Amino acid sequence: MIHASAVQVLGPFPAFPQEVVRAEVSQPRVPIAEARRGGPIHRAFIDHLPAVWRDDPTVEIFSRALWLKTGWYPLTPHYHFDWGGGGADGARVETIMVSLGDASLTEFIIGPLDHPEAAPAEGFPRAGKQGWDGQVEAGLRAGRLRTWRLEAEQVVLFDHRALHRARPATKTGWRLLVRAIRGLAGGDGGERGGGNGKRSAYTTTRNLFIPETPEERERYQAYRE
Repeated sequence: MIHASAVQVLGPFPAFPQEVVRAEVSQPRVPIAEARRGGPIHRAFIDHLPAVWRDDPTVEIFSRALWLKTGWYPLTPHYHFDWGGGGADGARVETIMVSLGDASLTEFIIGPLDHPEAAPAEGFPRAGKQGWDGQVEAGLRAGRLRTWRLEAEQVVLFDHRALHRARPATKTGWRLLVRAIRGLAGGDGGERGGGNGKRSAYTTTRNLFIPETPEERERYQAYRE
């Protein structure tokens, strides 16, 4: 099954100094009204959303503020899709996103991807170890695919079929990634702790990747310094 991995640039976002970025409170999939209490950057992001998104009670805000050193990754480095196979019954899940701080900027893959046939509930394979890294490398060599790097203070729109990965920080600093999500199951705040004040694992720094090969151990040496 062929799906297109794509990103749409919606426009620029105001720049904020690092001391403002570091003071923002990460939001673990909460309704817009609650996310406004995250700080001035969250409020500015919400005000930049299209009116149809701001007026949709199912839209949730999901953000994470991280301090990174040069060479650190904000999450696992393999290609993945957000939200697996989509919303309820495989429906489209859309994300509007902006990144503050240019220490680590997400890399997207643009072009057609051959997804394995799967029931909607099974979703798409998430990790590069399940085959996406290899397909991307082959597609880049053949010219079928290309990479596109997110810029800081750039608002973008993509869906659950957009393949992307984290990139290592090129300098030390604060990074805040803010996303609005529309179409995800449980978007009424009734699931995953949304809207009830509970801070889930999404609020905190997380990295499930365990270095195994010599190349991976060298890549993660920065974490031990």
